[in-house]
Amino acid sequence: MSKRRITAEMLTQKDACTDQIDRFRERFPDGLDPETVQPEEVVGLDVEWAVHALLPPPAREAFKEAYEEAARKAFKAFREARAPAWEAYKDGGAPSLALNAFKEAEDAALKRYREVRARAAIDLFREYWQKEDHDE
Repeated sequence: MSKRRITAEMLTQKDACTDQIDRFRERFPDGLDPETVQPEEVVGLDVEWAVHALLPPPAREAFKEAYEEAARKAFKAFREARAPAWEAYKDGGAPSLALNAFKEAEDAALKRYREVRARAAIDLFREYWQKEDHDE
């Protein structure tokens, strides 16, 4: 298990936004252990900022690649999920039902995108923290 934790103090030292620090403190009052945190626990936090502020350049590039891949997959899934609802809406059949189905598909795709993005960030922190622990 990692000895290292991400703390609110660490985020403050790196000039994180006050609202992000407050959210972080609410969720992780004792800090976040990258080895044990589940990606869904960090959804809603600015994981992209954390990667850029706390990890070295190679990790940043890896996140960018994972992020772009996640975005492509999420957008493709979104287009596929919304297609039937969009067609029904354009055809005028039960517009409110079609619009609701479209919104549900959009919300599901956005949720999945955020989860994949969080997982990519957590995986990088785990990899980086593990390397640092072995280097000590």
